[in-house]
Amino acid sequence: MVLVWLLAVPLLGAAAVLAVPNRSAKAWAATGGLVELALFVLLWVSARHGVNWPWIAAWGIRFQLGADGLSLLMLGLTAVVFAAVLISSDAGAGRVYYFWLLLLEFASIGLFSALDLFLFYIFWEVLLIPVFFLLTGWGGEGGRSAAMRWLVMNLVGSLFMLVGIIAVGVLHSQLTGHLTFGIAQLAGTAWAPAVAPLLFLAFFLAFAIKAPLWPLHGWMPEAYGRAPAPVTALLSGVLSKAGIYGFLRVMVPLFLPELRAYQTPLLILAAAGLVAGGLLALRQQDMKMVAAYGSLSHMGMMALGVFSLTRAGVLGATFYMVAHGLMVGGLFLVLGLLENRAGTRAIAAMKGLNRSAPRLAAYFLFFVLGSLGLPGLPGFAGEYMIIQGLVAHDVVIAVIAGAVLVLAAWYMLRAFQATMQGPVGNVAIPDLLARQVAWLLPLAAVVTVLGVWPSTLTLPAAPSLYHAIHLLAAKG
Repeated sequence: MVLVWLLAVPLLGAAAVLAVPNRSAKAWAATGGLVELALFVLLWVSARHGVNWPWIAAWGIRFQLGADGLSLLMLGLTAVVFAAVLISSDAGAGRVYYFWLLLLEFASIGLFSALDLFLFYIFWEVLLIPVFFLLTGWGGEGGRSAAMRWLVMNLVGSLFMLVGIIAVGVLHSQLTGHLTFGIAQLAGTAWAPAVAPLLFLAFFLAFAIKAPLWPLHGWMPEAYGRAPAPVTALLSGVLSKAGIYGFLRVMVPLFLPELRAYQTPLLILAAAGLVAGGLLALRQQDMKMVAAYGSLSHMGMMALGVFSLTRAGVLGATFYMVAHGLMVGGLFLVLGLLENRAGTRAIAAMKGLNRSAPRLAAYFLFFVLGSLGLPGLPGFAGEYMIIQGLVAHDVVIAVIAGAVLVLAAWYMLRAFQATMQGPVGNVAIPDLLARQVAWLLPLAAVVTVLGVWPSTLTLPAAPSLYHAIHLLAAKG
């Protein structure tokens, strides 16, 4: 029942914050985030029993939740990043802001624990609503445009996925005489050659748009740029992982033959996104957009791990999802603190800020080094496993991926050095307050532990990936 409470607490918290005064909303929401974090710890150390209750029997839909290793890692990422965001957000944002954040956490927990495809789709759709209203209400000038682009592009992907979900359920029932949307029951179904490519495309588009993967990233620049920093931390740190998670949770078990058939173009697409994101990041003069396009490049790296169809690549992509989510979430939160103090995001307007804000500069550097894959931090372990998997399949793609790591060091260190180092400019900013260090320090500590002890995540994840890894074993 811990898993049920993990799903229920954000929903109850969202209802609670609407009933309290605006001045108390942050305290209630942050308390809910910490309770959620405690529940995750309890889930981690307990026997992780899922639920499988009848729901809409006539349609073969069940309320099925589970917390296997893959889900457990994503639930942990969600709990940690949301707790940091709820604590770090502006107390003056108002109760409606915290309502949408908690509703977004509810949808994320549901998505990462759903084991029924129809239930997965429902949570997938619910995710769209809070982000839309957060962008509309707190995205400033241009927030409405960013919200509409987010909504329309993701609804297009969702429409394709809904058709695909109905189709796989019906086609499976024609083969077996039993209508079900359970992912485990649908796994390994041999789809007819005439419809298999269409089913594959329906799911691929939905997941690629959500990630996003280049060139289906049209919603990302405006949404990342307009959203307040805490919301951007969630978009990049948690919600973008829903797309890669969909590849692992749904497409590997349901469409492994199709993934193998289209493996080369998929690898080329992911590699192109990896390179394009890095080059676009290098061109940016807005420090937030450097991180945004860097994140786009990293999503290409995760996709390479999945599309390598190797044991090391799949496990590396799973680890990198969590590691990147924590690091980029922390990075966007630090950039938000920097923007609030400096009053600008323009790199050219800031220099030498480490003199007046050494603690902020230290955390900025820490998350920058994590994002560029410094050995000893978790980005390195994830990238190592992914490249190991790529080498087993395609050395050329592996070399391209390795070369882009140099590009990542270039654009990330360039942003840090231009703003934090050098002669002191005209802008001096106050340093981090003790209460800000109080939530940044634990986040940095978690990142450090994963960097020096990656088996903390890989060991729990491996059993749930066992079936996929067993199927992929022949590919190296």
